[in-house]
Amino acid sequence: MRFGVTAIVAAAALLLATPAVAAAEPSDAAPAGKAERRIRMLDFNFAGNGFNGGSTGAPVDDAVTKIYEQGAEIISLNEMCYTQWVALRDRLKAKPGYGGLTEQVVVTNHDIPNCHDADVNPGGWYVMGLLSKHPSDRVMFGDTPYLDLGYHYRQRFRKLVCGDVHVPRAAAVRACVTHTEVPLVIINEDSFPDDPDIAADTHYGRSINYAQSKLIADTITPMAARMPVALLGDLNELPFLPSLSHFYARCGGTGVFDEVDGADPRWRGNIRRWHLGTEACPHRQGEWTMGAEGLPDDYHRPYESNRKIDYIFVDRRHFRVGPASGWVVSTPHSDHRIVVGDVALKH
Repeated sequence: MRFGVTAIVAAAALLLATPAVAAAEPSDAAPAGKAERRIRMLDFNFAGNGFNGGSTGAPVDDAVTKIYEQGAEIISLNEMCYTQWVALRDRLKAKPGYGGLTEQVVVTNHDIPNCHDADVNPGGWYVMGLLSKHPSDRVMFGDTPYLDLGYHYRQRFRKLVCGDVHVPRAAAVRACVTHTEVPLVIINEDSFPDDPDIAADTHYGRSINYAQSKLIADTITPMAARMPVALLGDLNELPFLPSLSHFYARCGGTGVFDEVDGADPRWRGNIRRWHLGTEACPHRQGEWTMGAEGLPDDYHRPYESNRKIDYIFVDRRHFRVGPASGWVVSTPHSDHRIVVGDVALKH
């Protein structure tokens, strides 16, 4: 049996059937005479194992410093040993204003050699999740505190975890964190599962990413009709590619979200040509988040080029993204940059 794009998307839809919600097109302008509460969000793929070897020293200290310096209220973290998560959480809680830090954390992999710690992490857990400066409530998906995105390639358990963050002087924000699968066909991945039918599917890697993105969008889009929703994480795809159309409300997208860097005037009239296509829409671009200073935008050489694959999306019904709402912060302790968003929550 082949698992092409159509089959996998259909299977994903069966995991959680949710009706589409048509939201009214909101204005980008601030409503006259109404105050807005600004919220600072931050997303970071910590690269805790492969890049940092499980270290709880300088990489953790640097991340804590940058989170504090940015004044982040809603924090998304990916690819961390649980030992690193605990160290970061506890050191951040010691910072002024972060004493009430809350967490929603889930395990994404087990038995990672660099992650083992007899006291803190005997199972060698790899984790991701949400930290929030304010109180947060766990969001349940059925009887579990996360949504399993399926397709556990190489035993990587891609998930969606959400928390309802009680932002002072504002409505509760449903902040969701995820990490979708790498499009394996792009990195010439040949370590396919021991299934000849799957291995023969040349679209296997991209199909998984597309199906996981669609499942996430089908899940959180109806939520945005009734409350503010933000999606943060490493989506492993360029903005103009089909997986991201499930989220974007503009430029051919079918979603209800704006990305925090999508109104930056730097992208007006900017056209990037890639091996996979053209990135011409100003609202579906953004500054690169993975790579290194000086590398080209050349997506068919993913480890020799710069790419935007880390995102902060906010729904257009409840948030307003401005020209200066999104930026990135570089760090020597990850192959990803830190994404920061400062958006207005409409009252």
